[in-house]
Amino acid sequence: MPPRPRLLALGVALAASAAALVGGGAAPVHAAPPGARTGPTTVSGTLTALVADGFGSGTTSTTLAVTPGGTAGSPVPLTGVTATDEHPLVGARVSVRGTRTASGALRTSDAALAASGTTSRTAELALPTGSGKRTYTVLAISLRFADRPSEAPASPSTVAARLFGASSSVRAFYAESSDRLWTVGGRAVGPYTVTRSNPSSCDFREWGEKAQAAARAAKVDTSAYTNIMVVVPRQASCGWDGLAEVPGTWSWINQDSPSLLVTAHELGHNFGEHHASGYRCTTGTTNVTLGAPSGCSDPSGTVLEYADPFSVMGNTHARLHPAAGRVHFGQVKPVSVPAGEARTVRIVPSETPSGNRELRIPRRDGSWLTAELRTTTGAFDTFAATDPAVRGVTFRIDRGAGHQSWLLDGKPSTSSFADAPVLPGGSVTDATTGVRVDVVSVTAAGAVLRVGSRVAPRDLALTVSGSTLQATWTAPSGVVASGGYTVTVDGRTEQVSGTSWSGPTWSGRHTVAVRAVDSGGTARPAASATIKVSARLTATPVRPLR
Repeated sequence: MPPRPRLLALGVALAASAAALVGGGAAPVHAAPPGARTGPTTVSGTLTALVADGFGSGTTSTTLAVTPGGTAGSPVPLTGVTATDEHPLVGARVSVRGTRTASGALRTSDAALAASGTTSRTAELALPTGSGKRTYTVLAISLRFADRPSEAPASPSTVAARLFGASSSVRAFYAESSDRLWTVGGRAVGPYTVTRSNPSSCDFREWGEKAQAAARAAKVDTSAYTNIMVVVPRQASCGWDGLAEVPGTWSWINQDSPSLLVTAHELGHNFGEHHASGYRCTTGTTNVTLGAPSGCSDPSGTVLEYADPFSVMGNTHARLHPAAGRVHFGQVKPVSVPAGEARTVRIVPSETPSGNRELRIPRRDGSWLTAELRTTTGAFDTFAATDPAVRGVTFRIDRGAGHQSWLLDGKPSTSSFADAPVLPGGSVTDATTGVRVDVVSVTAAGAVLRVGSRVAPRDLALTVSGSTLQATWTAPSGVVASGGYTVTVDGRTEQVSGTSWSGPTWSGRHTVAVRAVDSGGTARPAASATIKVSARLTATPVRPLR
């Protein structure tokens, strides 16, 4: 489904009805307090984004809320602020000054919100540490509305099968997507019949309050669960299929029969992931894969929400989370190449339990250029053998957990992102850093990528002749090596004037790094390669891989 423009107006409506949401990672959720004091006040807690997803229409909307810390309270929606899902303080601790309204919201301003905290979103959300093991327990509550008794809600057995079943379930999805590090369990209850104050409105705030109250009345300990999912029969007044906190614990499903895509997507929001979007840059009348901001018609490029068809955080297929998402979840450790350095890297498919599953290169704005390879495996990544996802390498701009990722289009001459992966022989160049990544080869076992730049020596090659290790390279295109080159072998550094070096070697793995030295005596970024020398030293060329 092609992505469509985002609808921001709905965010205003969300802000007016969000007071019953609860956020804050994988901690037990609690009840909302009855009522809220009006007047000037300060609300402290974690800033969260409430994201509504229209899978059928390809539209989305957002409001912001503060989850008070250290209380049993619910998030306080913010009005009078720009409803952006990528506010720099989302996920950070804030103390917001404003006026509490009768509905429980906090009327404040962009300036007051900006002054409310100092920890950046990137610092709070990017690259969490730890083993990646987590356990989530989801309480799914089905509702029937008393004013519409003919609208049949999904039964607990249907919801339980979708969320916790042995196959084609959210439980199975996150087990497979996490190398079995994550466990998603829980319980489905209801349907409970509830009344609502305005049947024609999409007051999910009220639905959440009444769902929790009904579950408690049925002797369900709602505090024993890390996440609450409210399931209602399709309400046309809402305009969305699912809604969730990013990050947080609450989600709403507006479907007669909850689908795997919507339920896994909304829980992905709770877990801190934003949308898998696509990136387009037009220079003149030509679409390019990745352009310099100053050369794009839109200085930041055009972001097409949901356009990535290779992730559950898009809106077309329940594909496993890509390697970038698994890095955010603490499940995968990427191989990083500093910007400007040159190296040949082998990556394995991201579904493989071990090995280098993602290449990432830092960019000047704090984001990363990433590369991954997919394979056909399991119940969810059921790619055809001809799919570009398994025949090429997928490149993205990873902007950190809680931010939209941007799929780069390796074939920008077409309107589809289904052919976005870069096939062998192709490349991606980042104009902001001068880094170029060439896709050398792709097999079912992995891909070979050659990373280069204008400031690092090019075409570094290592060979062994007898008991001598030889290194040759080409001068960098963007640096005059008037000071020659430094050659570092296993931590020992020598200076040479030309574009070759040789020295004695012995069996084992050896790493060689070559840097150009400019006229000021500064050693520029390195080209590096690793070679394995066998016990019997022979004149056998070795292709350097890392």
